[in-house]
Amino acid sequence: MGFDGLFFGRADYEDIQTRNRTKTREMVWKGSANLGEQSWLFTGILPNGYSAPDSFCFDYRCADQPIMDDNHLYDQNVQERVQAFLQAARDEAAGYATNHIIMTFGGDFYYRNANENFKNLDKLIKYVNAQQANGSNINVFYSTPGCYLYALNKADRSWKSKTDDFFPYAHNPHAFWTGYFSSRSA
Repeated sequence: MGFDGLFFGRADYEDIQTRNRTKTREMVWKGSANLGEQSWLFTGILPNGYSAPDSFCFDYRCADQPIMDDNHLYDQNVQERVQAFLQAARDEAAGYATNHIIMTFGGDFYYRNANENFKNLDKLIKYVNAQQANGSNINVFYSTPGCYLYALNKADRSWKSKTDDFFPYAHNPHAFWTGYFSSRSA
């Protein structure tokens, strides 16, 4: 198909719960029996849609606490935020089959004040990675989908496959988006 992989943020909530429990959030999607292997595509369902982990949205649209690293301020919060992030990373890693995970930090119409986002992400990366001196095995860095796919490929493992589509799609009980992708109006 010309693609190395596909990542998307919307899937049925029950499917995501099952995939998290069975570490099959990532798979080979065999999209067409007629087209065979040429239609197979490594596919991953992103955590949190494609938003930041809970309490780590640094966009102006969010009310999450920034990384306050000035020791002269009474509300310095580096250790608290680092520990919360390490727990968020562990929680997200529970749904993945390798030691590599993808953590997204975006959302619809985010990054209007990109400087604020990146300033806080830079601090978060710096302080989280500093925990490696204390035995942490979590390494955080900016990356791309291509680099992530490369790391997964180097993990040299086989992946579960999926042969059907991702419909119907519900984001909670009684909230279906079945007609959302329809080409015909209701």
